[in-house]
Amino acid sequence: MDDRLLYTRALGELRVGSAVPSLLSLATNDASPTIRRAALAALGAFEDNAVAARIAEALPQFSEEVRPAAFGLLTSRVPSCLLLLRALQTGKASLSTVPAEIAERLRTHPAASVRSRAVTLFGNSGASPPTELTRRISVVESALRTGPGNPYAGEPHFMQRCAACHKLFFKGGHVGPDLTPYQRDNLGTLLLSILNPNAEIREGYAAVEVETKDGRSLTGFVVDRDANALVLRTLDGESPTLRPSEINSLQPTGRSLMPEGLLDGLSDQQLRDLFAYLRSSQPMTK
Repeated sequence: MDDRLLYTRALGELRVGSAVPSLLSLATNDASPTIRRAALAALGAFEDNAVAARIAEALPQFSEEVRPAAFGLLTSRVPSCLLLLRALQTGKASLSTVPAEIAERLRTHPAASVRSRAVTLFGNSGASPPTELTRRISVVESALRTGPGNPYAGEPHFMQRCAACHKLFFKGGHVGPDLTPYQRDNLGTLLLSILNPNAEIREGYAAVEVETKDGRSLTGFVVDRDANALVLRTLDGESPTLRPSEINSLQPTGRSLMPEGLLDGLSDQQLRDLFAYLRSSQPMTK
């Protein structure tokens, strides 16, 4: 498995054009979610609308483990963003499967053609004013006080809304900080971090936007950088390596990678269940 993963990633970094059909096969058919994610990340290096169209068509078949990498590929270039938005508009892909961070990225995209379509699909976004933030915190606190939560019932909500980026005990991703040692018993701190993720961005996790000379737009945080390479941790959990000669621009976004609105759509009981899971002192096992 390690060798297959290494070779899959290398094909993307070296841009071996003849490997595209094989990478597409791995991305859509391989039994390993890890290999599928790596193949999708490797395919992102190729400026090929046919590849993006095939991935957009395959979106419904991808599991929750693989889907973030597919969204990462589809949001890396303007033409593929438009393919994704068209698939969502026509119902070929479900809006309910789009993570909040991907919706936010589309809504704030530099290209007006992408932004306008995304706002039509997802609605407007933006930082909440202080009075609105206070109200939202009060609403959630009230819901949490009115009854007990079930951490086992809260686990699916964590997996759907948080696990793509954050790890808690042994479950979740590695894009954002590990939540296990976080002050999860402090409800005030936890609520502020979730409802206003830009209030305090942990050192090392400030988002940057990288524009490459071949037209890609990558959002993530810098894992490592020296005179020869930049390693970026992107929303799909992959860590592409870019040579300085490939980079057109690198700009801090001034935002956290974590979007607002992660609690939207949850009932009071679902909120209690999610926070019971988030504040659990030990791993949940059934």
